[in-house]
Amino acid sequence: MADEPLPVDFDARPPMPVAEYEATVKRTNAGYDLLFTLTGCFLGALGRPELDLLVVGAGGGAEIERFLPDNPGWRLIGVDPSRDMLALAQAKAERLGLAERVTLVQGTVEDLPATARFDAATCLYVLHFLPNDAKLAVLRGIARRLRPDGLALVAAGVRRDFGGLQDDVAGARRQYAQRLGMSAEQMAAILARLTTPSDGATEEDYPLLLREAGFQRVTRYFHALAAIGWIAR
Repeated sequence: MADEPLPVDFDARPPMPVAEYEATVKRTNAGYDLLFTLTGCFLGALGRPELDLLVVGAGGGAEIERFLPDNPGWRLIGVDPSRDMLALAQAKAERLGLAERVTLVQGTVEDLPATARFDAATCLYVLHFLPNDAKLAVLRGIARRLRPDGLALVAAGVRRDFGGLQDDVAGARRQYAQRLGMSAEQMAAILARLTTPSDGATEEDYPLLLREAGFQRVTRYFHALAAIGWIAR
């Protein structure tokens, strides 16, 4: 049975203005560039001159820009429910001369052909926007589309109590954003929209969700403040 559609309308209620997405996501997520660098290193370590990559949450085109230029044999299929965000990704692929190796689909993994299979998949800064049942549905969809022993790289914001040091962490996040050019007022508004809800997944929940989705081996490869990344097979 196909999974239910995502219960979030990213075009009607985007978590941040689409036109400002690229700058905003870098300013509000400490370690953003490092996460993409490490993710690219894991993909490169597979040692495959030709690689079929699934990108879940491809809107904006960061994965296109970071993973394809230095790997001319790699092909990317990206899914995203947001029409507006996919338009940004398509424009980036065309501007970089990579459009022939990129296919973008509006929707979810379930909207891909049933026979589509991939060597690896990424899902970066996506799952924290979804309720836990939808998180699991996305992860199951990824697992079904991977070839045997395929690699998944997943990163998301997590719910943490920070040992009672929430104010210190929030202050550091505001400082980080301001050092990258965002005003304190802008950052406060973004944090109010992005703060993981009280029923969001914890750092302990995500490995359990990955295993329930079908991944047998899971370990952390990135951690910066409230964002954590996992590698899974």
